[in-house]
Amino acid sequence: MADGLSAAGRYLPVFPEDADPTAAPGYLLYLVGKVVDCVDLRRSSKPKKGTGQMQVTVFRPDAVPAGLPAFRVPEFPGAVYWNGWAVDRLRDILGPDLEARLIWSEDGTLPPHPDPWGF
Repeated sequence: MADGLSAAGRYLPVFPEDADPTAAPGYLLYLVGKVVDCVDLRRSSKPKKGTGQMQVTVFRPDAVPAGLPAFRVPEFPGAVYWNGWAVDRLRDILGPDLEARLIWSEDGTLPPHPDPWGF
């Protein structure tokens, strides 16, 4: 999975406060850096001021980066969108505790989550 993720981001070492900075990192943080202009602004909710969060996000199918595991959009740069195949691979690794919420699908029979960014 690590090699596939590198197409959309990078790994940053994470050290506990009292760790030796010359030692190997205790963890790696995956930072998605790929920003893709693929939102259909006419069919999506208006982004909230300050955060850019959109309650309903509709993508332009021809612009969705299906080959990337994850991406960000300019309208809501704080969010990370994961493609379905990457979610499936993460679930294989992490198990059923990984929660995934559908934002959008070309398949109209699959309803998006009513509150995709709520916790």
